Amino acid sequence: MIALSGLKKNKIKKIDFNDSNFRKNPYPIYEYMRKFDPVCQVKPDDMWAVSRASDIEFILSSPEIFSSTGIDLAYDSKWLKTECRVPRPVIAQDPPEHRQYRKIINGAFASQAMQSMAPLMESIAQSLTPNLIKETPVDFVEQFAYPYIAEIMRNIVGLNDEQSLAEIKEWIELEEQITFKQPSQDFIDAYEAVTIRQHNYYLKVFEKRLKDPKDDLVTELINAEVNNKKLSDKQLFGLMSLIMSAGFSTGVQMLNNGVIFLSRNPHVLEQLAADISLVPDFVEELLRFSPSGSCTMRITTQAVEIAGITIPKGEMVMALLASANRDPERFNDPNRFDVHRSDLKRHMTFGYGIHSCVGAALARLELTVAFETLVKNFSQFDCPPDDHLAWEKSFFVQGVSELPTTCHQL
Repeated sequence: MIALSGLKKNKIKKIDFNDSNFRKNPYPIYEYMRKFDPVCQVKPDDMWAVSRASDIEFILSSPEIFSSTGIDLAYDSKWLKTECRVPRPVIAQDPPEHRQYRKIINGAFASQAMQSMAPLMESIAQSLTPNLIKETPVDFVEQFAYPYIAEIMRNIVGLNDEQSLAEIKEWIELEEQITFKQPSQDFIDAYEAVTIRQHNYYLKVFEKRLKDPKDDLVTELINAEVNNKKLSDKQLFGLMSLIMSAGFSTGVQMLNNGVIFLSRNPHVLEQLAADISLVPDFVEELLRFSPSGSCTMRITTQAVEIAGITIPKGEMVMALLASANRDPERFNDPNRFDVHRSDLKRHMTFGYGIHSCVGAALARLELTVAFETLVKNFSQFDCPPDDHLAWEKSFFVQGVSELPTTCHQL
């Protein structure tokens, strides 16, 4: 259990989400914010951060006030070349457009459809397990988490073996770092190069599916219609990039966060080993307790007051989902990890309202399969202390870029 006592008013003048201490453990800051500064501007860029669960529910339930279109300030920005400016359907849309595009991908990510992928996931997880059997520490990210999620996502979007894992990783890492304000020219050049490369891969996949349709997500996308029109290449690029990137980093980091947690709490690993049927509940509580996706973004369409603070029109607002998951007004004893909670699925890791994550069933399944495999093969995980880990620099993602781990076989 993490100690979060002793927080005092005015202890923090300006909260910095880029601070190294915040990166490795944001929860004391979240608690401070909920108690004393539930709506405040934070570094970087003076964005507004909202930390209480009830206020976040209000934000995510009010698209007419808090628009999702602000997300495209990053992906459809004027500082990108025209061919690299690709709006993100679904996550960057408000009603009624949002409903039309979400319907397109809903079926492919339905729970029943995802269950059919379980054998593939089990096969991938088992094939990667030998990578972890070493006397010295191995990088869990490189040897298990990343290739596991990558193989699943490549299969879903139809890339299969056409694109290397190294190329996908390069693209994903740049996607994670994209910002709402113009970055350095070096970053812009790198981002544009990988975006163009990624689009070329997608075009090849589209051409193959047009000639040889299959019962898969890509075929469904290229045959989909909005307002009786097929989607343009740019719209397809946006959907493919959304599906790939949204399901990638969060999945990898949830696996990393879970192994870090089990290394710090060996009694939980023993509990799971004694009763493997607890793994789905472990995954659900892990999603609440240590989510990899920390927030979602909105832009205000008008001035609005929350918790006595007025946020002006046209401001970027961070809804801190990870903070909501530790809000005592939503969960009893929220800083305690408990797989036996009666309200396990009340967490907000997958969002809330019309923008709740369409890939939630996929995420739950891939995490459950992975942790079942790990629990069946290993009796202990040893990871370095938090101070010695390389925490990701993106304030959207809570996780590590590498994870030296010693895995002890049963």
